[in-house]
Amino acid sequence: MVEEFNIVIVGTGGQGVISASNILGWAALKLNKDIKVRTAETHGMAQRGGTVIVHLRFGKDVESPLVKMNNADVILSFELIEAVRYLNYLKRDGILLVNDESIIPPILFQGQHMTVDSDVCIGCGNCRINCNVNTYYQTPQSYAVIASPASRVVDGRCEILLGCTGCMTCAQICQLHALRLVKESSYPVHSEIASKIKSASPNAFLLPASKVAIELGDVRMTNVIMIGALSGFKEVPLSLELIKDSIKNNLKPKLVEINLNALEAGRNLIKELV
Repeated sequence: MVEEFNIVIVGTGGQGVISASNILGWAALKLNKDIKVRTAETHGMAQRGGTVIVHLRFGKDVESPLVKMNNADVILSFELIEAVRYLNYLKRDGILLVNDESIIPPILFQGQHMTVDSDVCIGCGNCRINCNVNTYYQTPQSYAVIASPASRVVDGRCEILLGCTGCMTCAQICQLHALRLVKESSYPVHSEIASKIKSASPNAFLLPASKVAIELGDVRMTNVIMIGALSGFKEVPLSLELIKDSIKNNLKPKLVEINLNALEAGRNLIKELV
């Protein structure tokens, strides 16, 4: 009998945070007829890109739906900065699984964009290919609302477009140093965020879940890939079979097979790291 197990699931609107909590919550209900399951979600008027957090608690004597600070056995985060935002919920040696993707609010970069030195740029296209904004813009059914791509290559030179947020990913990739920021950003770079996450617990892992989901055919399966990774830890009292049954009972029949594949992909992902 599980005495008490606490999970905090976080991300941004559109990433399937609440769907993930439903899958795990249903699986918890099937553990034992005496198990109590409590959830609390905060999303309010959060549109796509807005912060979302769900508390999921289950066990023999669980009453309150809210996880106390420093008391989460697991934090499951679908976005980098949301993981940092809620690190104070995690136990000292808790499991921290974070999708290695940053969704930067465009409003943060008003008046900020990259510029290209046309005398240096050779139009290789590496900046365009590796741009997060371009990826979202080109990905069918992306949960990010992007009105314009950020860059393109025309006549052998890179051009910066209205979608540019000034995140500086392209500048870090460009080996010729042809790109620079017009206005400095206060948003932390990836290495700073990753370092903060990895130092939070010996059981902290960054996972390329969105990348794997896109390879499987739909970025919306990121949440199930993260659940699959979570199921690979023996400390988590939810068996793989219970989670599979939950997917079958909570998703539309036409979505079951691809999400079971995503679940398995998540388990394989964590096997490579643990």
